[in-house]
Amino acid sequence: MVEKEIKQVAVIGAGLMGAGVAAEFARFGYSVTMYNTRKETSRRALEQAEEALDLMAETKLITSRQADAAYKRLHPTTNLEEAAKGADFVHESVLELLTLKQDVFSKLDKICPPPTILATNTSGLRVTDIASATKHPERVIATHYFQPPQFVPLVEVVPTQKTAPEVTARTVKLLRGLRKKVVLIPKEVPAFIGNRIQGAIGREIQSLVDNGVATPEMIDDVIQFGFGRRMAYTGYFRRLDLIGLDFLYNASKGHGIEPWKPITEHVERGELGMETGRGFYEWPGDTAKQLHRRQNTELIRLLKQDMEAGEI
Repeated sequence: MVEKEIKQVAVIGAGLMGAGVAAEFARFGYSVTMYNTRKETSRRALEQAEEALDLMAETKLITSRQADAAYKRLHPTTNLEEAAKGADFVHESVLELLTLKQDVFSKLDKICPPPTILATNTSGLRVTDIASATKHPERVIATHYFQPPQFVPLVEVVPTQKTAPEVTARTVKLLRGLRKKVVLIPKEVPAFIGNRIQGAIGREIQSLVDNGVATPEMIDDVIQFGFGRRMAYTGYFRRLDLIGLDFLYNASKGHGIEPWKPITEHVERGELGMETGRGFYEWPGDTAKQLHRRQNTELIRLLKQDMEAGEI
């Protein structure tokens, strides 16, 4: 596959997700065609993109001049061929129906020359199944954004076994150029990583509600004002390092539970987390102290915001 500089982007299915993706590409200087089947949905997509860009300007993420310039790079159309024929990178974000996505990719495969990358925003379907509708599965890849895509930095990039390595590399480079936090998942699993974790949390939440332990309001308060707020700054494994792996090890033992093997291995090597400078992560110098300060500064900001809003 001949590598081609990516200048033109097409967003196929510019709904709530697609409009945000389009706005972000436009923000970073790309000319973007936005395909929807109806003029009315195209109009709404443009409005959503403009609102996103205006909010970026209002919050000083970008300037008003940059927002106006980005908006002018957005070009709506109800003609699929017109949207995709000149694109170097195509992002599909239509409804989560395999037959629909296969139909779209089959058409895109005919419209776009082989150097064009075809990316799907699927959150639960197998990328391999979507790519099977094309004659060039080597250029098909998943770029899974999280709502709202223009403000949440994470994108899960998932190639199939047939995806060309250069397609994966170009996609990762492109997204990092948009200041996205790219997580490249080498093994294709249903729902990838983010939605599998969210799904597991969701199942436990439903169990708590069904068994009368908690109401929806209680669940939301526990997440919003508790562990969700902390994990926004540490994730899961950094949090374990912060707590101390020896504490977790001893707590498991105290409850008669065999500690998780990776925790046991770290503890046996004396790698207890931040306090020893190594755990699941390395903590050289004052990096642990910096993380504590960043987290606590943000927690104070949110605490003040909650107090002003009368939430607490």
